[in-house]
Amino acid sequence: MKTIFISILSGVEAKDILRANVVNWLLEAGHRVVLFLQSRKRAEFYQKEFQHPNLVYEAAGGFSLSRGDVLFEFIKKYLVRTETLFLHKKTNFLEDRNYFKYFGSLAMSFLLGRAFARKLARFFDFRFVSNNSFEYVFAKHKPDLVFLGNLFDPMEIAILRGAKKRNVKTIGFVNSWDKITSKGHVRILPSKLIVTNEIVRGEAEKYLGINEKDIFVSGVPQYDHYLNKPVSPREEFFKSIGADPKKELLVFAPLGSAWSDSDWDTIDLLWDLVQKRTFKKGLELLVRFPPNDFAHEENIKKRPYLRCDVPGTRFSTSLGMDWDMSSAEMDHLRNTLRHCSLLIGYSSSIGIDAAVFGKPIINVGFTVREVKPGKKDPVVRYETAHYRKALASGGIRLVKSKSELAEWINKYLQNPEIDSEGRKRLVQEQCYRADGKAGERTANFLLENL
Repeated sequence: MKTIFISILSGVEAKDILRANVVNWLLEAGHRVVLFLQSRKRAEFYQKEFQHPNLVYEAAGGFSLSRGDVLFEFIKKYLVRTETLFLHKKTNFLEDRNYFKYFGSLAMSFLLGRAFARKLARFFDFRFVSNNSFEYVFAKHKPDLVFLGNLFDPMEIAILRGAKKRNVKTIGFVNSWDKITSKGHVRILPSKLIVTNEIVRGEAEKYLGINEKDIFVSGVPQYDHYLNKPVSPREEFFKSIGADPKKELLVFAPLGSAWSDSDWDTIDLLWDLVQKRTFKKGLELLVRFPPNDFAHEENIKKRPYLRCDVPGTRFSTSLGMDWDMSSAEMDHLRNTLRHCSLLIGYSSSIGIDAAVFGKPIINVGFTVREVKPGKKDPVVRYETAHYRKALASGGIRLVKSKSELAEWINKYLQNPEIDSEGRKRLVQEQCYRADGKAGERTANFLLENL
């Protein structure tokens, strides 16, 4: 029996590793798994659901950045040049109008955003930065393999540093379609890397400098949950949300308060269109908030007529990665996507979720009222590198006005097969293989390298 150390510091990691049965495959192979969580609170949350004699929970102790960490965390912002990273600089400038900061940032990126600078940064980072926050973890558990799901997090870099200095095998996982182009530089590289699709594989070679032979394409493990589990009957699901099963279900997915000031304008617009019987079929509207955002309680209270899903458990009081969805919430999302008629939203990965079920997807490419330029203008996010590729698939319909929105809702309700080939292409490009076996492939790759 060998020991596999796995970090679960975010909700995405939990969905891809815990809820996609990667951990179960490793346990069934006869190995010991140590799950490393950000807090005791988070560990207790998972212990209620996942238990096994060889499954161990370890909560992070006191972690802080060393002086070297602070330096290289600052430098890494300039070591990669992508459309998305330049867009971030632009939106920050539109908000603060700090010309010195903006042009200084551009100059730093043009100077340092090169492969040789990334290699040089990694050389000095690994050899001269010291962070012993997790010495106790290695002394206590003596892992044979370390598997890290968010290499852009400085806490995981500290773990990776400790593993490599002890010659422990290391595997990283880029578990999201936008991580490399939006986060950029990975300070220390693992021996092997798992990615979700061929697009991300190419980005890992180009921006991270990892050799093709050291990259494994798994697919998206969290989508196994959609493909391998049963769906509730339509009547039963509609009853559970208090909706009329004789009507079509329209789901709107807001971006959340961190990224948009327009969510409630769009919600009110959709509600108004439904109430005015704009559409040729009867509709029920369901608003599904993102799980990593705090519920807009006051706005929901002002609209008691709205049907809302507010999923997720948040473990901190600030926005970020420290959240998760329970298995029951994942089941509810699976049923929602299976039984909805179409999904409306912005530049979010939930569009891919809907495409897995073959559902039409409309993206709102306008704002109901004028918004302040910057990162909370939802339209600007369509310019990101990863989302441009998604739109190019032809599987997502981007509408630019209220009338176009109403027009395409009606078209999809009457003929949901419109753009179906584009949706298939979107799933193929972003999911690699949507066959329900991505978690198994991930686990087998870990076992092969163990």
